[in-house]
Amino acid sequence: MQKNKIRVGIIGCGMIFDRHVEAINANSEYFELVSICDIDKNKVEIRAREYGIPGFDNYRNMLSDMKGKMDMVSICTPNSYHFSQAEDSLNSGYDVLIEKPVDFESDRVERLVKLAEDNSKNAYCVLQVRYNPTVKLLKTAVDQGMVGDIRSVSLIQRWQRPSTYFDSWRADIDIGGRTLYEVGIHYLDIIQFIFGLPSALSSATFNNKHKHVKFEDTIISILKFNDGFSGSVEVTIAAEPCNLECSLSVMGSEGYIKIGGKALDLVEKTLFSNRILEEKWNNLVSESGKSLEPNSYGTHAGSCPNHPTLYGEIGMGTGIKLSEAINSIKFIESIYENETK
Repeated sequence: MQKNKIRVGIIGCGMIFDRHVEAINANSEYFELVSICDIDKNKVEIRAREYGIPGFDNYRNMLSDMKGKMDMVSICTPNSYHFSQAEDSLNSGYDVLIEKPVDFESDRVERLVKLAEDNSKNAYCVLQVRYNPTVKLLKTAVDQGMVGDIRSVSLIQRWQRPSTYFDSWRADIDIGGRTLYEVGIHYLDIIQFIFGLPSALSSATFNNKHKHVKFEDTIISILKFNDGFSGSVEVTIAAEPCNLECSLSVMGSEGYIKIGGKALDLVEKTLFSNRILEEKWNNLVSESGKSLEPNSYGTHAGSCPNHPTLYGEIGMGTGIKLSEAINSIKFIESIYENETK
């Protein structure tokens, strides 16, 4: 028997809004868009008319007026609003899907996880880079011990952001947070997802391009993992003239794997100590899908658009639970807490 569709309302009709609508439409067997909300009355009126659904300029009104007609709220607003909107949505009896970052503090993410449990509601987070085929390949190889004992891990994210990127809320540190919360979080998440949560031994930050912004555009950090191996992170949004690379490499006693491209969307290099491991890797690759092109936002590019997969997993009951976001935020906290002043 066909189970009822999950009726979704979206709070926030900004840059990422279209990705969520596309993902809902791509999974129409599971989801139906029933309501939208944005503080821009003109924008929400246009979009609501386009989709033939109710539109609101106050999310609390949406939560109350859609009672019994909506099941899940997707929160796509500027970063600092995520916590309160998720809290209100859960307390109003809705499941939630929260865009990254869930919050700037890991203990507040933990509070939302508990709130969802207390209200018997589902809470999910948007960490869709985990669905990149290359990321899945790397995780499988590491989990199967194909690189042997890990000796070092390195992330390099050299991206471009124009000055206009900060024309609105992203320039406000209290709303957007710092660079790792807005730009680096997906790739730091992949590190802890595959290798476990590391500690930052030391970090240095620089403002090399965006001088008008009151926080860094470049971060370099030295890491130590629980198993004793080393790691490093370099994240910048000062690259020119476009996103140059986003790569993650692992060096072990039996081999080396580097995934890269501009958004962890390509396998760049592999070396293994013997033919058996090479053949095992080749078999994994042959079964792997192809990565999607990174999102384009006109003036800049982002991560691979895996939102349809993300929603599909939620529809099948295997979505990324909100608790999965906790260590990603703890990782960022560690990097900034160990920043050289």
